[in-house]
Amino acid sequence: MAAKTLPNTLRQPGSRDLLYYLLLILSFFHIFDFILRSTIGGLPVVGSVVPAWKEGLILLLYIAYYMKSKAEGRVDWKATRLHKLILLTFLASVASVIWNYIANPMTLVIEPSYHWVPVEMTPGIAADGIRTLLEATLYFLVLNALIDDEETISAMIHAMIIAATAVALFGVYQKLAGWETPKEWVYSEHENNIKIRVFSSVGNPNSLGAYMVLIAPIAISLTLWAKTWGRRLMYGSASLIMILCLVLTFSRGAWLGFLAGMAMYALVTRNKWLGLIGLAGLAAAPFVAPNIVERLTFAFTPEYLNKSADQGRVEFWKRAFLIWKESPVFGTGIGLVGDSVGTRNNVPGATWIDNQYIRVLAEMGLVGLISYVMMLFAPVIAGFRAVFGSKQKNTFLYAVNAGIVAALFGQLVENVTAGLFENLNVITTFWTLVALLYVGIRLASRKANA
Repeated sequence: MAAKTLPNTLRQPGSRDLLYYLLLILSFFHIFDFILRSTIGGLPVVGSVVPAWKEGLILLLYIAYYMKSKAEGRVDWKATRLHKLILLTFLASVASVIWNYIANPMTLVIEPSYHWVPVEMTPGIAADGIRTLLEATLYFLVLNALIDDEETISAMIHAMIIAATAVALFGVYQKLAGWETPKEWVYSEHENNIKIRVFSSVGNPNSLGAYMVLIAPIAISLTLWAKTWGRRLMYGSASLIMILCLVLTFSRGAWLGFLAGMAMYALVTRNKWLGLIGLAGLAAAPFVAPNIVERLTFAFTPEYLNKSADQGRVEFWKRAFLIWKESPVFGTGIGLVGDSVGTRNNVPGATWIDNQYIRVLAEMGLVGLISYVMMLFAPVIAGFRAVFGSKQKNTFLYAVNAGIVAALFGQLVENVTAGLFENLNVITTFWTLVALLYVGIRLASRKANA
């Protein structure tokens, strides 16, 4: 008896079942998260469980996968090298916990601004640290196994572009409406001409910039791919709105991430004209966008370096490096050095390190950092190889895959200047795009060999 099969595409009649709506919710993740937290997040009892809605979404996606596997009569995770690297990173995080909590328990001494405070690993901090680091990879694991058609990729990508454009429009509105942002978001007295760093519904300029870095390159890639003026206008408008919002965040890290992503796009697609346009734009920037150039170059001035060395990035990076030296192999304990886990668990002396990789090095040691970096860069390498060697350059999948490679690489670069993978929206979007990239690579290969 032949095994049952589920509809292959979200657009086929009758296919809008549980999975369709789950993928739609995931594509509009930030919108749903913002609405839930804004409306019922502050209510007694009910509000306390709102943050767990993402775990509910993950659970339902795995239930959908179970139903799909049962209907098809087989279980196929479509394993890749990335699956092994995710497992390796998980084992490295567990090894860090075992070393610091069981095998070699120690009291980590952290130096904040002016005093020393003792910090110790606890099971609660360890569990929260591992969850924050790797929970979002569950989206990749299930989506990579669930999705197997181009129409679903198209539906999700377009939904994600719509969501990001809406968020960007709100950011632009904040600028036009004359909103003001906290003074601490402007680092120098010489930057007082920056009245607002837009933050939209995301709540933070750097996180908003990271969101734009993840979606704008895909919209740009589709603009260049589009065959009709209507589609070019649609994708191009979305791209321009997101780029404008990105500029208005005045986030140096996001700007550098976007530039790095687009440089990767020009390289992977062998687009010489785009590369030349980019170089011309950089040359013209001091004349057409002096405020942007001033903010970028300010990071290399003595004033910035002096401030950064006093309760700023330089001080935090130095502190994390000194902490790492206490336990260079397995680190001094996940969640103890800083960022969201340390601050959420009220770890004494914990703060935002503003460099995802240095923090992981301090908390998980060389073993953890090497496995973590290999895991993060594996999708970029796989995507680069697939896109660079593709002969189907005029297809939708080629455009999407190239855009995602650029977006992922830009985000990896941006995390050198901030721990943006601690942001729920950013990390969810990142691993969702990783899943769509791997499915896109698989489908493109299948078409090429047909």
